[in-house]
Amino acid sequence: MKPSILDRVVQTTLGVGMGAMTGVVFASVIFRYLLNRPLSWTEELASLLFAWITFTGAFVGFRSRSHIAIDTLMVFLPRAMRQGVARVVDAVVLSVLLLFVWQGVGLCLTTWSLEFPAMEISRGYLYLSLPVGAVLMIVGLVERWQERGSARAADASADQARP
Repeated sequence: MKPSILDRVVQTTLGVGMGAMTGVVFASVIFRYLLNRPLSWTEELASLLFAWITFTGAFVGFRSRSHIAIDTLMVFLPRAMRQGVARVVDAVVLSVLLLFVWQGVGLCLTTWSLEFPAMEISRGYLYLSLPVGAVLMIVGLVERWQERGSARAADASADQARP
């Protein structure tokens, strides 16, 4: 499957975020232990970047299907049952992701008036990573459904073409 524009944007953003977080933590260590002049904002920025990398990185794992899965039972089921189980799993995943969006937005709104002391920006930006990551995974789930639908259509047309 060819990576979409969204995949490339998210992966590029993750790479930049990882580089920035690495640089911030490295600078923090240098300033604290070698120069004996700790920077007050580095821990806050590193935790903010870490949250965004975690939740947007979950989208990359979701899209590449690299999360842990136990498929021992699935390989022994008939094809129709596997498809049914996949639909149930997708429904449960969608429900959890919608819960993440709902609760994440609520958490974001609740904490928007609180600030990081050193950076003087809203803590809401930290918690905004949860609903954004969940929305990205919902987009990935919808794309997966579209792929399955087009694969089923191709299978059906191939079955009809057989004599």
